[in-house]
Amino acid sequence: SVSDDESLTASGMVAALKKHGDGTNVIKESITTFSNPDGSDKKGDAKISADNMDQALQSLKELVQKAKDAEEKKKKKSKSTAKWDFGTSPHAQFGKTFDDTLKAFLLWARTEEEKKEINVSKAFRRLESYASWMDDTGTVLVEPPLSASSVKDALEIWQMKSSVSAKTKNLVWWFDMGAIDTEITKKMSADDSLRAFVWFSHYVMYHPSAQEEGMLVVENCDKIGFYKMITMMPMKLGTQLDRLTIGVLPVKTKKFYLLETPRWIDVFMKILGAFMSKKMKSRMYLCKDWSEIENKLGGECIPKGWGKLEGSLDVGCVPEEYASS
Repeated sequence: SVSDDESLTASGMVAALKKHGDGTNVIKESITTFSNPDGSDKKGDAKISADNMDQALQSLKELVQKAKDAEEKKKKKSKSTAKWDFGTSPHAQFGKTFDDTLKAFLLWARTEEEKKEINVSKAFRRLESYASWMDDTGTVLVEPPLSASSVKDALEIWQMKSSVSAKTKNLVWWFDMGAIDTEITKKMSADDSLRAFVWFSHYVMYHPSAQEEGMLVVENCDKIGFYKMITMMPMKLGTQLDRLTIGVLPVKTKKFYLLETPRWIDVFMKILGAFMSKKMKSRMYLCKDWSEIENKLGGECIPKGWGKLEGSLDVGCVPEEYASS
């Protein structure tokens, strides 16, 4: 309840997360995800001119092959090399090739600001995280294949929407807690939710605006209560999805705009804030007023009926170009 939230302390929050976490250390997992979302440049990293994408692609493929060969030498074929086959990758469902997936990682690994060089070593490190994450899902993403039609109902329940801001050029991921029926999400199978978020994440990953300019996340928290929030989906799944969207996908989240934030989010941010990089902290923006979104992103990209905004964009949960797939 709201009164419980008002008196919620950091230690009370940690205890509640532990109790509801099904053995998942939510704080620890969140710190891992939020502490270094952009990866690091390391001494000795191989860099190639961004004008030479073919060469960068070839180099990345060689690094993958090298890693695969090394795993095979260890004779652990069944598990460790399987991830390098990328058997759970849904690229074909998006009309893409696996080269398109690799290119997304290379574009992500371009140097900041100027984007003149691609850090191929950094792209590979991110790709390895992605390979492990995707492989850990087992058969969930492939049985049945991850088509748009197979996740449509779940996308509707989670009210996933996206658009492009003409003003900032970013892809915007709209998330409206006020439009989600948490009684329904609680009863959903974790697999259905996982499939929906993975599909949408790949849609974002292949989107040219997200690749070029990065993504903005706009979330209406709708003053959601802490206990309601932590029980709307299994906590293990929640941390798994945070890891995918922030720490594994080759998409740069430039800003998180949070609206109608409950008081407990301030407490949670203080816990995480101690471990967040300065850069990550600067991306978290708690909006004081709804009008800030239109001022920052422009009005034409706001979906109809989203939160308390006067959006005019007619956009479904399945983007138009995949509506029939």
